Amino acid sequence: MANILNTSLPGETMRKKVQNAAEKARSEKKGQKAKASESVWVTGEAELKIGFVIVGIIVALGLLSIFYTPYDVYEMNTSVRSQAPSLAHFFGTDNFGRDIFSRAMVGARFTLLVSATTVFLATVISIVLGLVCGYAGGMLDEFVMRVVDAINSFPSILIALVMVSILNYGKLTIIPALVIMFIPSFTRIVRTGTLQYKNADFVLSNKVFGDSDVRILFVHILPNIYPLLLSSIVIGLSNAILAESSMSYLGLGIQPPIPSWGRMLKEAQDIIFSTPWAALAPGAMIVLTIVGLNCIGEGIRKKYLS
Repeated sequence: MANILNTSLPGETMRKKVQNAAEKARSEKKGQKAKASESVWVTGEAELKIGFVIVGIIVALGLLSIFYTPYDVYEMNTSVRSQAPSLAHFFGTDNFGRDIFSRAMVGARFTLLVSATTVFLATVISIVLGLVCGYAGGMLDEFVMRVVDAINSFPSILIALVMVSILNYGKLTIIPALVIMFIPSFTRIVRTGTLQYKNADFVLSNKVFGDSDVRILFVHILPNIYPLLLSSIVIGLSNAILAESSMSYLGLGIQPPIPSWGRMLKEAQDIIFSTPWAALAPGAMIVLTIVGLNCIGEGIRKKYLS
């Protein structure tokens, strides 16, 4: 009996060692998965993926609306007015019988067009102003910065209202009004970056080798400011969508019969209790787009600036 016990003990010991090794391997594998998952959020990869998926779907719907919409966005059909969401009408119909999903698709096209154009123009102007002012300094820098401070001293929505009133109402007259709202913040970002790098060693060495000021600004300084500026541009795009929607809601943006998300919210105000989906659809599109853009902006910040 003693011999049997003695011969069985090594087998039990070996089995326990194997079980412990297996448990240790499983725990290590779980730890690696948790660490990998955590690193994805820390580096901003998760936010970038989520943001690009959301924004990609919205942009795809807007681009698709150029060539196809399930229904005519301007055709009224009282026989299907105020219908709830269904397979025939994904987002339902409004009080005129117009398909809300089709109008939201076209609204995405115009809202994103106005917002993207606004941010693009504001970025181009701000890059030139910020680089020149930060690099040259002196009276030019002082004058431009005081103008920027003066613009910032007024509420942005008030400036936009004044500009729209001066330019008269039209399809795209809201763009220059919104551009003025975004120039000050972008200009300050570019100017701050230029002041940070204009006396850096690589800039001074390029001056010694005879590079022109234009080349130094746009080839050597601007790429170093790019990550911070890109994050601000993405966040600025979400702010531009909010601003455009607000202006259209007030009747100062894109004019009817062209649909935009803000205009759709305004039109749904009077039927919010009888036809709530008329307001929920454009509101959800605005919220999703802004959430997606903010995810992209946060992902860029974590990936390049942390």
